[in-house]
Amino acid sequence: MMKLSTMKKVVATVDHNWRSPLAEQILDRWGYDEGSVYYIRASANFIFVCKQNGKVRFLRFNDLSERDFQTTQSELNILHYLKSKQVKAAQPILSKTNNYMEVVETEIGTFCAVLFEGFTGKQLEVEELNEKDYFIWGKALGQLHQAFKDAPVELKTARSNWKEQLLKVKKMLPKEETEALQELELIQTWADLLPITSDNFGLIHYDFELDNLRWENNEIGMIDFDESANYWFVADIAFALRDLLDRGITLDDPLMATFIKGYETELTVDMALLKDLQLFSRMHQLIQFSRLLRTLDIKEAGDQPDWLAPLTKKLQQKVEAYRNSLIGK
Repeated sequence: MMKLSTMKKVVATVDHNWRSPLAEQILDRWGYDEGSVYYIRASANFIFVCKQNGKVRFLRFNDLSERDFQTTQSELNILHYLKSKQVKAAQPILSKTNNYMEVVETEIGTFCAVLFEGFTGKQLEVEELNEKDYFIWGKALGQLHQAFKDAPVELKTARSNWKEQLLKVKKMLPKEETEALQELELIQTWADLLPITSDNFGLIHYDFELDNLRWENNEIGMIDFDESANYWFVADIAFALRDLLDRGITLDDPLMATFIKGYETELTVDMALLKDLQLFSRMHQLIQFSRLLRTLDIKEAGDQPDWLAPLTKKLQQKVEAYRNSLIGK
């Protein structure tokens, strides 16, 4: 998630009708149907929906201080590769100058922007899923990992890996976060001992949760590969199912078993690593915790926009909940 200060300056351009002259300025690089641009959300990126010649598109952009040009380009290279492997991942749209990515200088900052095609499928909530859906979900992730296994080396080396991300966590954690630093040491020691082979390790999506999937005719369209990194494939299973794992659901649960069954129609799961799902989930929680600490960069003040105080409170509650979860571990 981006810094709240970055979020604040861009959301300030959005009016009560969810329109933004900043987004329209950026979209001029591609062209858009007049009156079709609306703000959706801000998290790791700013997301706007629009239409281009009647077709639904999604504008995604971020401040260059949050994600550099090279990182975004490596993500686009992954998307082009997945298209060549017949994986249904949302593709970028060429701009007027035949670029898939545009860097736009504005009065409030410089932004790296990509326009994506829109999928016609729908997003499902976990409560809506039946056994067949879990099978399809697992199969889609297995298909993605199978494609990633064959990915060119340059696609992999252009993305970060688990070790680099944990090193970044160590730099970001203040010394007073003693429990989190102890958790980091535990996770680092455990991960250092895990086997790494071409069959169990490679590029992963990193956030294969339901909000990044679009369902249509028993097929899944995938979006948001901006966090893609080099990990054990089982880590992607843990990250995708983390809400279920947080509820205490184990591998013995029939729905979890169905997910794995679907996955294994495409790729064999490393069963030894699968037993460590909870530890992979803890790794993810720790990384997200460190990122939240970075996000909370605005001091409380009386002149803040109405949306900022409740969001800050929500994020602070998440931080405290994580701290409390570490007590006694």
